[in-house]
Amino acid sequence: MKSVRIDLDQNLLAAAAAIMGTVTSDATINEALRRIVVHERQLHHLEKLAANAFFAIPEPKAAVIER
Repeated sequence: MKSVRIDLDQNLLAAAAAIMGTVTSDATINEALRRIVVHERQLHHLEKLAANAFFAIPEPKAAVIER
């Protein structure tokens, strides 16, 4: 795995670790990245489903009024 040196907001990192239950900075960052990827993929699939749902709904037929 590639090593990268970055400056992190330590308070934000600690808050993220507490939410995710991770112990190390590496685990916290990797879990956060994983969750972002999963979230975006789910959002993309939901958007595709929603777009297709509009095409799957049949048009209502006009009511015929008999006299």
